[in-house]
Amino acid sequence: MKQHLSKSYRLLLTLTIFAVFLTACGAGKTGDSANSNIAKDAQGASPKKVLRVGTSGIYPPFVSKGKDQKLEGYDVDVLNLVGEKLGYEIEWTVAEFSGLFGMMDSGRIDTIANLIAVTDERKEKYDFTDPYAYYSVTLVVKNDRDDIKSMDDLKGKNLGALLGNNMHKYATKWNEEHGNEINIRAYQDVSGTYKEVDMGRIDAFIDSNFVAHSRIKKEGLPLKIFSEKPLYTTENAFPFVKSKENEEFIKQFSKALQELKDSGKLKELSDKWSEIDVTKP
Repeated sequence: MKQHLSKSYRLLLTLTIFAVFLTACGAGKTGDSANSNIAKDAQGASPKKVLRVGTSGIYPPFVSKGKDQKLEGYDVDVLNLVGEKLGYEIEWTVAEFSGLFGMMDSGRIDTIANLIAVTDERKEKYDFTDPYAYYSVTLVVKNDRDDIKSMDDLKGKNLGALLGNNMHKYATKWNEEHGNEINIRAYQDVSGTYKEVDMGRIDAFIDSNFVAHSRIKKEGLPLKIFSEKPLYTTENAFPFVKSKENEEFIKQFSKALQELKDSGKLKELSDKWSEIDVTKP
């Protein structure tokens, strides 16, 4: 009797295990099918992708906060359109300009929107999209001043610049090569710098012609751009940390930019934010 029960028990146990095994196999097939459906769904309607963008948020007309405290400007509009084309949501992070590249290096943001100039120094460390803007660099002075038309005229005077941007670096390098006779004042926040010129606290501010024209008109200050030829010209693009993954994304990004150029949309955005066409060198 004991032996019979033992055999019955073993048979029951074997059948139970076999049933569980079949159920598990069926579940496995269901899971594979579900994963397949997810893949199909992903192909048909991709899950939301995010491009993390850092900015100072205080560099009009490229990027600044509007009356509703939302970011607006040429860079903002360009990124929103590129995001739509590539299926990306733009996630903004506002921080001091001097810390933005460090945030990108550490992986906290993917790129920067702040009219970033493409320089040889930056190209050693970062890859860039195709240019989306071009500008010339100039000096902003008071209307009644005719004594400042070049960097040489600033010797013994005060020059303002945004800390860490390419114009600040240009002025610093020029100064070092010419006896350090210019007192360069670097600002973290550029929002009040034009008023500094108007009040005589600095003799000039170095800026792009695009920004200068826009701010002088918008702020209604008695300022002007010096009349001589630009200090230099530059092209601007969106930087990314060098990687194979980013390299492929940059190609897609640049393709979207080209489509915006070809359609005339970039020119339309440039006209929206300034009287100067920044889409051409």
